Amino acid sequence: MIQRVLTCLTLIIILVLGIVAPVLAIDDPNTAPSIKAVYVYDNLLETGDCGVLVDYFLDYDPVPGIPDETVTEAYMVVFVDTDGTTQLKAVSPYTYVDSGYGRGMAWIYFTADEVTLYSIDSADEADYRVWLTGNPTLTWAADPPKTIATIDQWSTVADPSALLALRVLYFADVLELIWELDLVEATSLGNRLTAAGSDYFENVIANLRTMAPAAFSAGELDPVYDNVDYTTTFGAILDDGTGTAVGAPIDLVTGSNTVAVTVDGTFTLVLDKGTVGTATTGTVTIAGSPVDLVAGTNTITTTAGAPGNITVVVALEDTQTIITDTISGTVFDLSDAATAFGMSTMMFSGMVWLFISVIICGAIYSLNRRAPGYGGGGGKAVMIIFNLCIIGGAILGLIPVLVAVLMFLGFGAITGYVLFFRGANV
Repeated sequence: MIQRVLTCLTLIIILVLGIVAPVLAIDDPNTAPSIKAVYVYDNLLETGDCGVLVDYFLDYDPVPGIPDETVTEAYMVVFVDTDGTTQLKAVSPYTYVDSGYGRGMAWIYFTADEVTLYSIDSADEADYRVWLTGNPTLTWAADPPKTIATIDQWSTVADPSALLALRVLYFADVLELIWELDLVEATSLGNRLTAAGSDYFENVIANLRTMAPAAFSAGELDPVYDNVDYTTTFGAILDDGTGTAVGAPIDLVTGSNTVAVTVDGTFTLVLDKGTVGTATTGTVTIAGSPVDLVAGTNTITTTAGAPGNITVVVALEDTQTIITDTISGTVFDLSDAATAFGMSTMMFSGMVWLFISVIICGAIYSLNRRAPGYGGGGGKAVMIIFNLCIIGGAILGLIPVLVAVLMFLGFGAITGYVLFFRGANV
């Protein structure tokens, strides 16, 4: 019974003390809260988004002294709509040196969807407001302290990365002097954030390394791989510009094309990758004749003589055609013989070279067998010689380059197997 009475009395005392005990309030700063500057940046992580960088100052030094509550607990930065009252988004400053009080930075980010939802527009820059206000859930001596600021600069460039990086590095220099911390270091690339600087600003500005990589001495890149098309094809089309050609648009053929011009002016020639040519004066004059034509869109201008003709010569130029052109008219040019047999030049020359290669390989094999001390294995040497003959045939323009590559890879694999894996003599 006595224990129950004592327990009840203890509870009553605790309740009474809880009711009458004074609630300690957080002190107002020594001077009114201050927003020194507000900067807004568009198109940071995606087209149409925006971020708000706020430079604030909360003076608690030397009196009343830094509160027990951190700046994250005690203050909020609010972006306010053009009506001056609607709070679009609020954040708390990041706690770092001196619990976040004194000079510091805050960041408010709006996605592209949020920008659309709230109709945030740089054209209304003068009407937006930014508040630095005490947290109303805490107990203050009176109303929570509050200051209101306008936007100092709104950057609407398509790529704000460099601008944001420069602004961050500027504030890192400012805070370095105030906090007596190394926040910026000189590198071969210029000033960059130190580890301490990166730690602070990456916590203040989420995704800063992605938005402004130039502020950091090290970073990650996601390289873009271009899918380069190395295919070469023949294709050339001549079409009217300000001039008129009979039958335009005209699909040109390999070799010389005579184009009838009825009205002088400009003409466009679109060539596929690998196709080249020239346009020269005929009975109609071409400005700058002869005009070199390259892959892509070319423009030529006729100046006098219409109606009349111009000459356009186009051809495919790739590795094979370049090699073929170098042997044209030489002893390796077998086009006349191929015509006599009713075959293409490349097919005929390829058959001739393969026959010659067989003779060469046979001679090498015979010489090896006759050599003193022959112990077998002459076939291995022949395989190497045959591979060299394939390469030689392609260089001489007697075997198509593509065919030579395929033959070299296939027979080269067989040769490698015999030389390095098979133990028996060949």
